[in-house]
Amino acid sequence: MNSKKTLLLGASAIIVFVGLIAGFNYSVDPLCYYCKEIDVNKSSVNRYYQVAQMIVKNPDAEQVLLGSSRGETTSPLWIQSVSGLKTLNLSASGAEVITKKAFLNLALEKTKLKKVIWYADYFELITSNADAKIKNTQVLRKYAADMIANEGFAVKLQEIQKLIDHNTTEASFAALKHSPASSLGQGEGSQVDYSACDQPDFKGKETPESLKNEIDLLYQAYVNGSIKPPQNTEALKRFEATIKDLQARNIAVLIVIPPYHPVFMKRLETEYPGIYEAHIKWIQNIQKLQGPGIEVKNYFNGIPEDNGSPSYWNDGVHFTCKSVIQMLRKTLVGGV
Repeated sequence: MNSKKTLLLGASAIIVFVGLIAGFNYSVDPLCYYCKEIDVNKSSVNRYYQVAQMIVKNPDAEQVLLGSSRGETTSPLWIQSVSGLKTLNLSASGAEVITKKAFLNLALEKTKLKKVIWYADYFELITSNADAKIKNTQVLRKYAADMIANEGFAVKLQEIQKLIDHNTTEASFAALKHSPASSLGQGEGSQVDYSACDQPDFKGKETPESLKNEIDLLYQAYVNGSIKPPQNTEALKRFEATIKDLQARNIAVLIVIPPYHPVFMKRLETEYPGIYEAHIKWIQNIQKLQGPGIEVKNYFNGIPEDNGSPSYWNDGVHFTCKSVIQMLRKTLVGGV
């Protein structure tokens, strides 16, 4: 066999191998980038698609919580117990305004929505923070189409390349092993023992020293990443329009502005006054939305009784279930 034939056979073998990998990943579609509908029995490692599955599985839900990872310590069952409305926690790590709107629009279509609790994050209006999964998941993309620009050929090419990426292949095998959506319950926080969170001796999961380290880590990550770029004014307009649309639909809205840890907050104000002042301006814009059917609860300056301990904080930006109860109990009692 001459060298030319050897090269041709080798090239053909590579093409066939790559094609098999691409076909396997397309067939499994672990991130559901090619899903045409929301199948509650589909095994996916795409956290956003899992949230969509949960919404579809709970058509009798009356209340949803929209948040990022900062909302994941909030028990939807606790909210349900004090408000009297069946609640889903749609919080997902990294969720910004585009993701939250997609989840909201899906909930409006699939559930009996009466009230929305929106955990407002400063970074959610920084469009560069938008996760590729919400843009690439076709079945979710349409629920926030007005906030997602049409992607060009280069992006489509990247999608094809991902079919042969080793991370996609690993995700495919992971998706074949189990179906995370089956254990979502009513969303993040469903497994939280909220009765323990409400006890005076609740300790949290960190020690004072580990909390100190976590605060510093998150502070550096945020000021050098998540909250460093300026907010997008168009994203703010879309957020305001979304809230006013809920008001027009007679759906009650509670916008919660949570704080950062007191140490984080003090450092931000001192070391990055420009970013701190941008937060204040953002809060002022949100407070202007207060009106019939729209309530804004501003805890940016602190949570009631918060002493900065592990009882109230997991790190510099993520508060515990005890903090949740301190912020929301009085507001939520009595439902809508």
